[in-house]
Amino acid sequence: MKKTLLIIALLCTTVIVVAQNPRQERIRSLKIAFITERVNLTSEEAQQFWPIYNTYDEAMEKIRRKERSLLRDMKGNFDIMTENEGKEALDNLISQEQKKINAKQVLITQLKDVISSKKILTLLKAEEDFKRNLIEQLRNRRGRPRGNR
Repeated sequence: MKKTLLIIALLCTTVIVVAQNPRQERIRSLKIAFITERVNLTSEEAQQFWPIYNTYDEAMEKIRRKERSLLRDMKGNFDIMTENEGKEALDNLISQEQKKINAKQVLITQLKDVISSKKILTLLKAEEDFKRNLIEQLRNRRGRPRGNR
């Protein structure tokens, strides 16, 4: 049953994954498997869940890219930035944070018709757990275990 759900999830995300580099593709596949296992979706739920989640994930990736771009630009110009430019940069960052909140609100609203509230909460926790695990693995590969910063 879980294998079937994983296959459905992978098929639903194939279109998105094709355009990404191999590292992103691998991380995305791991994330899909992680979420599938944690949320424990039925096959019916999975068919409705993954298109909604993929739309959300794409929106969040665009927002994160824009945010990284803003931060990169600020870093390069930080020493020569005027007060007005600083205010504008902060406004842009706040706008990106608001877009993240809005995207999550849309996700939750749409998922309420597909899966239980408990499964939605499980999804939110699974996303955080996956991110935490990924960061921990990166730290360990770089030889910096947690707590040795």
